[in-house]
Amino acid sequence: MFDSYYDVFSVALFIATASIYFLRFRHEDPVLLPYLLICFGCAVANWLGEAGAGIASVAILGLASCVLLHITSLPYAEDPSENTPS
Repeated sequence: MFDSYYDVFSVALFIATASIYFLRFRHEDPVLLPYLLICFGCAVANWLGEAGAGIASVAILGLASCVLLHITSLPYAEDPSENTPS
């Protein structure tokens, strides 16, 4: 099923990205662009890894992982209706 480590890491990062997106989507309306960039980075890194450019592939996967960690560390948007005095 998996031919190389690049496949495993790309799929794992994709699954983590999709999970974080769906988790955030339950609580707020997140911007889709950062998640799409991470998924695109997974595809490019996997392609580069299979083509023999291992260092570039690892660099892209590392960068995409850092972006996912940054997105994960962001607080949820506050609901404005909760801050109004009743």
